[in-house]
Amino acid sequence: MDEHLIELKGLSPFLVGRVCIMQSEDLFNVEVDIIQTDSGKIFNHVKILYNEPDKKEALNLGVHHLKKFLNSKVQ
Repeated sequence: MDEHLIELKGLSPFLVGRVCIMQSEDLFNVEVDIIQTDSGKIFNHVKILYNEPDKKEALNLGVHHLKKFLNSKVQ
């Protein structure tokens, strides 16, 4: 499992975005969450993506969905 932490500028310094990429045979699954910085506990579950064929594209899609989720909460 690859875990990527993403700083959430303008939000609480106690929260961070997390995109986890898990390989399943030749495909990749992505879990997108907002977690607490100190404990790592999930503050908000954003999305799960299944069966992405490319690892880099899976990461890009995870970041895109995190951004889309955050933008929907600001407006």
